[in-house]
Amino acid sequence: MPVFKDLDDLIRNLIKKEEKEIKRIEEEIDKEFERLSRTFQSPLYSFNETESEYDYLIDLPKVDLSTLKVESRSQKLIMACRTKDGREYRLFISLPKDADPASMEVSRAKWLLKVSIKKRK
Repeated sequence: MPVFKDLDDLIRNLIKKEEKEIKRIEEEIDKEFERLSRTFQSPLYSFNETESEYDYLIDLPKVDLSTLKVESRSQKLIMACRTKDGREYRLFISLPKDADPASMEVSRAKWLLKVSIKKRK
């Protein structure tokens, strides 16, 4: 065990060790995010609330419609699809408490997917 001249050396040494550990953890997190971003991406989307419903517009350019899946489960909107060039998109959105997932309607216009969910009364 190293011998420290004084308390200041001890503290500096402990700080250096902690900084190295934090740096290692940050690098590990960055690698995991990089791995996940290659696996799938989240598409851009916008949200609009009216008096009677919630609307989500999801931007899905070049989507292969045969791979498109939209569902609601446990007050969450879940969307997954692949593009024609093989890119995978996934989206998980927590729905508002007064949203009625059973009323979900999905429509598409060009590359935009519109998901409408009525509010409970």
